[in-house]
Amino acid sequence: MNKSSQESGIAYIPERYKRQIEAKKRKRLVKKIAVFSAILAAVAIIYLIMGGGQQAGLGKSPLFLPGSVPSEKTSLITPVDYPSGILNNTSATDNPAVIIGNDTIVLPTLDLISLENATLSLRKDYPAPAYSLISVNVTDRYPGRTLYEFRIKSGDKSAVDTGFLVFIDASNGDPFTPGQENARITPAQAKTIIKESFLTLHPDNIRLLFNNSPGSVRAWIFRLFRDNTDILSGSMDPDTGEIVSFTRNIQIEGRQADPLLDISAAQKIAERYIFDKNSVPLPLNMSAASYISIGSSQKPVAGQYLFLYNRIVQDIPCDNDGVTISVDSLNGDITGYDRRWTSPDSAFSVATDPLVTRYEATYAVLKKAQEIYPSSGASIAIVSEEIRWKDQHQPGSIPRPGSIPIAWKLQFTDATILAEQDPVPAVGWVDAQTGAVLDFYYHH
Repeated sequence: MNKSSQESGIAYIPERYKRQIEAKKRKRLVKKIAVFSAILAAVAIIYLIMGGGQQAGLGKSPLFLPGSVPSEKTSLITPVDYPSGILNNTSATDNPAVIIGNDTIVLPTLDLISLENATLSLRKDYPAPAYSLISVNVTDRYPGRTLYEFRIKSGDKSAVDTGFLVFIDASNGDPFTPGQENARITPAQAKTIIKESFLTLHPDNIRLLFNNSPGSVRAWIFRLFRDNTDILSGSMDPDTGEIVSFTRNIQIEGRQADPLLDISAAQKIAERYIFDKNSVPLPLNMSAASYISIGSSQKPVAGQYLFLYNRIVQDIPCDNDGVTISVDSLNGDITGYDRRWTSPDSAFSVATDPLVTRYEATYAVLKKAQEIYPSSGASIAIVSEEIRWKDQHQPGSIPRPGSIPIAWKLQFTDATILAEQDPVPAVGWVDAQTGAVLDFYYHH
C-alpha cells in the first residue's frame, strides 16, 4: 500500500487510535535513529583507529583519493580558498572560481602528486596572469596513465572563451600531450640524450613537452634549467632522437663589450660543428653572415656571429632547407643551431635552364606590385633577384615527388616599407619555366 493510501485510510480511524498510532511511530523512529547513530559512531571509531595507524606508519596526512569525497559532481572554490593560492596566482576578485572535479587528488598519495604540485608544474609552461585556470579534474582516459586535466585559457580571451586542455602526469608532474605515447623516443630516452648532449652546461632539471599541434612538425620541445634559471631551449626529432635545434641564453651581467673572436674564426667553428653534428659533409652554401650585438643600446656587450647556410640540390640553393648557426664572439661556444631538412630528394623537380629571363621575372613582379599599391609604383626598388628552389611547404607535410619548382625569388621595397622601424622587404615568386606568379608577400 502506498503512502497516499495509508493517509486516506487513517482519516477514518477514531482520534484516540490515531494518537496511539502516532505515538508508536515516534517510538520506532527514535529507536531507528539511536541504532543508526550507534553504527555511525562505531564506523567512525574504526576509521580513526585505522587512519591513525596509517599516519603513524607513513607520517602523512589523511588522503583524498579519487572518488572518495562524498560531494557533488564538481565544487567551486575561489583562489584564496586553495592551498597557497596558486590556482590563479592572483586575488579572488581578479578571477572567477575554479571548478574542481570530485575526482581530483587534493593531497599526495604514495604514487600520485598533489593538485598543488600539479598546478605548479602547469604554471612553468602557462604562467599567470597570462593564462587563467577554468577547471581541473583527474582522468584515466589514456590507458595506463592518471592525469590532471586542466582547462585553461589565455588571459586576453573573452569571458565566453572555453579555453583548451592541458594534461599533467599525476605520477611524476611532467606535461603530457596526447600522441606522445606513439613517439619512438620515450620521455626518459629523450632526457638522457639531451643531458648527454649538453653535459658542459650541467643542467639540474630538464623540462620536456611534446609538440603534436596540427600544421606543425612533431617534436620533443625541451628546456634546460640550472639553479632555477632557464639556460637553453630546443627541439628533438621524436622518432630518431636527433636534436634539431637549440638556443642558449647568454648571461649579459659581467660580460665585456668587445668580441675576442673575429668572424672568420667563428665561421670555422660553425662549419666544424655542422660537420661533427651530422657526421658527413652536407651540401650547403653560406648565403649570409653577420654580427649581432646584445645588451642594450646604452650598454652593449659582446654578441654572437650568425651564419645562414642554404641546402644545395642540383647546384641550386633551397630557400627554406638549410642550417642556421650562431657562435659566441667571446669563447667560441655554439649558442644556436637550427637544422631545416624537411624535403626528400625526390620532391625536387629536374633542374633545367630557366625559360623566363631575369628581366621578365622583374617585370611580372613590378606589375603585380603596382596592382596592389598603385601609389607606391614610383618608389618600388628591387633588392635582390635570384634563382632558388621554392621549397616551403606546410610543416609536418611531405611534398609530392617532383612538386618543388625552380623559381625566381625577387625581394623589393618601397617608401612605405623603408619608413618602418625594422623594414622587411616584400617578396615575389615567379615560376622560372612558365613565368606565372607563384606567391606574393607585399603588405603595408
